Amino acid sequence: MWLLWVAALSGAPPAGSRLEVTVRDQSAGVIPGVRVELRGGRMQPLTVETGVDGRAVFSGLEPARYHLSTALQGFETQEKEVDLTGAEASLAVSLTLVPSTARAHVDVTAEASPVEQGATTSTTISTQLAKNLPDRPATATDALPLVPGVTREPGGALVISDSPEHRSALIVNSADVTDPATGQFGLSVPIDSVETVDVYQTPYLAEYGRFTAGLVSVATRRGGDKWKWELNDPLPEFRIRSWQLRGLRTATPRLNFEGPLIAHHLFLSEGFEYQVRKTEVYTLPFPENQKIQQGINTFSQIDWLVSDRQLVTATLHLAPQRLGNWNIDYFNPIETSADAHTHNYTGTLADRLTLGGSYWETTLSATNFEAAAWPKGPADLVLTPGGNYGNYFATKQRSALRIGGVSSFSFAPVHAAGTHHFKIGTSDAVSNEDGTVDGHPVDVRNAAGRLLERIGFNRNNAFEISDVELSFFAQDHWIVSPRLSLDLGARIESQQISGAERVGPRAGFAWNPIPGAGTTLRGGFGLFYDRVPLNVYVFNKYPDQVVTLYNPDGSVSAGPYLFRNTLGRTLVRHPFQFQEPKDGNFSPRSKTFSLYLEQPLGTRLRLRTGYMESLSDGLVVLDPSVPDPATRLGSYLLSGTGGARYHQFESTLRVRGGEERELVFSYVRSKGRGDLNDFGTFLGLLPAPIVRPNQYGTLPADLPNRFLIWGIVKFPARIRVSPVVEYRNGFPYMVKDALQNWVGVPNSQRFPDFFSVDSRISKDVQVNPKYAVRLSLASFNLTNHFNPEAVHYNTADPVYGFFFGHRGRRFTVDFDVLF
Repeated sequence: MWLLWVAALSGAPPAGSRLEVTVRDQSAGVIPGVRVELRGGRMQPLTVETGVDGRAVFSGLEPARYHLSTALQGFETQEKEVDLTGAEASLAVSLTLVPSTARAHVDVTAEASPVEQGATTSTTISTQLAKNLPDRPATATDALPLVPGVTREPGGALVISDSPEHRSALIVNSADVTDPATGQFGLSVPIDSVETVDVYQTPYLAEYGRFTAGLVSVATRRGGDKWKWELNDPLPEFRIRSWQLRGLRTATPRLNFEGPLIAHHLFLSEGFEYQVRKTEVYTLPFPENQKIQQGINTFSQIDWLVSDRQLVTATLHLAPQRLGNWNIDYFNPIETSADAHTHNYTGTLADRLTLGGSYWETTLSATNFEAAAWPKGPADLVLTPGGNYGNYFATKQRSALRIGGVSSFSFAPVHAAGTHHFKIGTSDAVSNEDGTVDGHPVDVRNAAGRLLERIGFNRNNAFEISDVELSFFAQDHWIVSPRLSLDLGARIESQQISGAERVGPRAGFAWNPIPGAGTTLRGGFGLFYDRVPLNVYVFNKYPDQVVTLYNPDGSVSAGPYLFRNTLGRTLVRHPFQFQEPKDGNFSPRSKTFSLYLEQPLGTRLRLRTGYMESLSDGLVVLDPSVPDPATRLGSYLLSGTGGARYHQFESTLRVRGGEERELVFSYVRSKGRGDLNDFGTFLGLLPAPIVRPNQYGTLPADLPNRFLIWGIVKFPARIRVSPVVEYRNGFPYMVKDALQNWVGVPNSQRFPDFFSVDSRISKDVQVNPKYAVRLSLASFNLTNHFNPEAVHYNTADPVYGFFFGHRGRRFTVDFDVLF
């Protein structure tokens, strides 16, 4: 608390401050036509109506404390105190309107209403906060591990609720931007183009679908009434070893600008990043230890304010990149790694229209993902207990396209037995994938170099496949009373390629049990279905494996066996699911329940604690069958028989002391178990070469205990401190033998507990009235705690069980130019 007290002493801004107010409903949709009044200072009260984008802007304000209030028929008046005596000349705030109900009078504030958001709540990360974090996230998804229940596994993939990335959904301005082939996120929008990132683990509103783990919703920034420019990280960072310059480490200049093309009508926002990153793998010797990432990431947005009731928005996201030595680690040095490139292109066109008290939004989108990976040479890949050599075994090229549309209609409030906010919507998408995949032999040898197993591939195949998806939803946010609201709805989805039609009912509540105490209980239950990525349905067109086992003298002990890639058929017995009896009739689903309590503790503290449980089945897993000795035929069977169980207890304390004065303390106790042969391990851009029998056990990203502190604290003299402190259990890992078989219970061993104290200290230096420079010093692992990145996991390895690859204490310096 003393940090917040010190931060409150910061100086005042120059006259001419700007206040931007965004007004939203409880579903996070913007509300046009709201009368926003600003009182305070020595000025007369000012009144501005929000446009179709839900924004009202006040300019030329003197430093003072102001009082905001809203007025719109059918909604309660919202009030908020705004402090413009701080150091910033521009401030953005958001208000959430609460539908009015038939009652005499209820005091409503921006924090305490139990119907403000209903049963569905998210964890929100603001752009301003994310950009000040020690590791300077470059994209919208880079900051997500700060959210309780969200981590990154050792390989870098995003994990929500202990589930692989493909089980979650990513939407940008209502458009689905996940890869149609893999279900993964890819390179997301540059952080400078983002307004907010919302993460939902329990989204009970029926408008959200096509996921079984979580939802990430990104809202981007539009241009304002004045031109703004910002240049971040303009200078490269060089690598210095033993006091000698050893080349470029990173170069990530980012340019962001926004402003009016036509005053009050047409606005442009542009975020551009060029990046060269050479990331050291600490388990390998320099200089043969660098992952190389090079490319651009640009996001353009044009907003046309047609009238005070209509807004048209067009966006274009381009993200081509080249990846070198992408999967290197101690056991896979550079010669065994693959090079790759990925190209992600997304365009959207959205129309938002206000019709009386109703609101109609339509978004059209096209997303194209192109990817390729190739080895560094033609040599066989050789796997040994102590490390691998040779060249990567697979060559893959693919292109996936999705063209879709989403349309929703929010009806004007209906006053009957309370207040009902009905919303209906539909979406459709056509997707296609084509490509080729080839493989060359993989040898498994013991520590002495003796050949144990050889895996060959019988064909080089091309593939092409397409799909059609349709969905419809209807939901009602029902304000029963000032202290109780219900969210009721259902979602119907179909996926042509899987022959599935699915119905997902949702129900949730928000309840204030103690009048005047601010206590809110939120909970609900929902049935969620995931789309099956296209990669699953081309698996039977991948090269089949031919497996041969060898005796100590080099003679053949078994085989060769041909394992055909096969799609299984699932017997469906579910009251909300209708499935054709065909190969590949998969419908991953999860049943999710949650109950959370939120309690304000004074004006600056807010406590959130609760429990969620997710039970998933129908997940797509890969399992080998035992080959027939007579025919020497076996199969690798993709089936929809996988399952997973996830339990999470969360407690989060949020401390707010004003703009840029916020600290978040969170603790998560969780447990995740499930089938381990998830299809994504074998069908991604860089598939695993060996398939072993599926087992049920601890999930790869399971973290029983995780404690996290992060935030930003503004001091006088325009100094900011952004700490990130994390303590957690280590990730689990699998033990293998010389034949690369699992030993014992999978994932029963763990890395040592992880502890790191990171921070970023920055200071803004005003060069002249128009330009400023922000100087920053970032530090990582200040306590130099032993956090190894690798372990010798093979029982045939002479140093089995040894942890290594520690990243010690380190510092970086950078600066930004603010226009």
